[in-house]
Amino acid sequence: MSADRILLIESPCELNIDIGRVRIRRADKADSYVAPADVAVLVLHHHTILLSVGTLRELALAGASIMATDAQHMPCALMLPTQANRAAASRLRRQIKHLDDALSQALWQEIVRSRIRTQAANLRHFELTGALRLERMVDEVETADRTHREGQAARHYWQHLWQDAEPGFRREKQGAEDSVNARLNFGYAVLRSLVARELVAAGLSPELGVGHHSTENPFNLADDFMEPYRFVVERVARPSAADGEFDAVARVAMSRIVEQAVRIGKKDYRLLPGVRETIASYVRVLESSKGELALPHE
Repeated sequence: MSADRILLIESPCELNIDIGRVRIRRADKADSYVAPADVAVLVLHHHTILLSVGTLRELALAGASIMATDAQHMPCALMLPTQANRAAASRLRRQIKHLDDALSQALWQEIVRSRIRTQAANLRHFELTGALRLERMVDEVETADRTHREGQAARHYWQHLWQDAEPGFRREKQGAEDSVNARLNFGYAVLRSLVARELVAAGLSPELGVGHHSTENPFNLADDFMEPYRFVVERVARPSAADGEFDAVARVAMSRIVEQAVRIGKKDYRLLPGVRETIASYVRVLESSKGELALPHE
């Protein structure tokens, strides 16, 4: 399993393998090197980057995912490692068995509660108003979130998170041009790739979700397990939004979400080990048909 590092390439260069390492060759700089096992996600952010199939192969074998971005700086393609996990077939059967049953509905309830807890934690972290309402809403989430507390909490959260920094802020998922939404969308895309990578490594199918069930979404389960960790992206995005344009410096700042700490139970984790612990707990639940997820609360 590769290390918790996002490698962001934003200038013209060539990537190839040299004695087991990825060599990054630029016209105006000395070559730099990185071990494939040290890369969690490679983000290709310039349209003239050249890389060999051998580079892709070595990164994939080391467990890295590779992301390409479009002209608006948003991810447009994602390559995931597909090395077989010996438990993949049995775990796929268990995922299918529990599709939309009582267990999956209870798990979605846990995920929504975690998402709302972390939203409240963010408001308290930034010394903003509105946290108490979210904390009370946690106990109102029913099995399968039948009363749609997730959406109610989101409206309340977005209103208060940007109340002073960006008055009138509106969350936009697609085609956003403002710097705040651009930061969030970029950060969420990186987070999604990290979660999807860990799901594949655990022998799970990212298509089969607990709360997300779109037939057109190949990452339903990744979107499920992103929810409790979105607050990390928001915690990084809010202070950096004051710097204005979503430029190269801002993208580097957003890629540092992997350095953020999350608390699960009584333990502190960096982002990626935290995601890994959550997914491991999901595997345990699948295999025993009971139990709870290990989810962050702040």
